[in-house]
Amino acid sequence: MQRIFVFEVSRCFGCNGCAAACANINHTPGGVLWRTVHKLPPHDGDHRTVYLSVSCNHCENPPCVKACPSNALEKRPSDGVVVHYPDKCIGCRYCQMACPYDAPKWEPETGLTSKCNFCVERLDRGLEPACVETCFSGALKQELVEKWSIPSFYKKEAPGLIHIENIGPNTRFIIDETEFSLRPGNENSEKTPTGTEG
Repeated sequence: MQRIFVFEVSRCFGCNGCAAACANINHTPGGVLWRTVHKLPPHDGDHRTVYLSVSCNHCENPPCVKACPSNALEKRPSDGVVVHYPDKCIGCRYCQMACPYDAPKWEPETGLTSKCNFCVERLDRGLEPACVETCFSGALKQELVEKWSIPSFYKKEAPGLIHIENIGPNTRFIIDETEFSLRPGNENSEKTPTGTEG
């Protein structure tokens, strides 16, 4: 089983409620955001503004877990959530260097890294992650799925965010294909994780 985030692009209006809820419940230091909302400007005459809400993708083969020398990161067998244990972290930042999606964050005050843990304490009590619960428009959801049962209309990529197959990020997008094709960086597959040409 794998827990995934599902983000419906057309529903998001950029309120940043998900990012604020995440920072509030996890008491992250100022400037340290585990979830961020990015605004993509209109492109080639398209009047629509697209927002993306992103955090850790809880990847199928997380490079951060492999890079950590102190076992401070673990992919939970029960639901695939990648959990960070601050008490084991030695602040080497190898996880940051390994992650192409910029999920682990550096906390200067503690000298350690930190990241989204899918609100596992809430999940284990049957509650939604704070970001999902706070999403006013219903753009952000989460599901526990079998890999083979993920609906085909859940897309692996969104404007500016590519899917690296051997890593297998577990965020899925519901998106208008026309809108996707109008965005810069989607003309070919040779792109960096931020959607620019590599």
